[in-house]
Amino acid sequence: MSKPTPALVTVRTARRLLCLGAVLASGVIGCSRDEVDPDANKPFTLPGASKVLDLLSKNDFENTVGALAEIKAGVTDSTLQEYQRLSRRVQESLSTNQAEGAMDAYRALGVMERGR
Repeated sequence: MSKPTPALVTVRTARRLLCLGAVLASGVIGCSRDEVDPDANKPFTLPGASKVLDLLSKNDFENTVGALAEIKAGVTDSTLQEYQRLSRRVQESLSTNQAEGAMDAYRALGVMERGR
């Protein structure tokens, strides 16, 4: 069997990179977050939710996570979906907030939610 020429190796490498790029691009396009949450503007009815949002708006991150933990302790099957929506709202706000302590609160919320 003959040894491949450098040009052939380059073409093979280019094809592989092109295929890899196409696969990655299709995965990114398929996972876009452009989907609109139908409950995005729906008010929260969970007891304590207004306190969580008020603390969050005041950049009191430690107490925000604490208040969310109190709500989590009382979550039932019927309130789980609303709790998850509230938790996502807090996570999104903390992850984009540049104020001091926001990332620490984000990590603490991750530990609270996922146990890691």
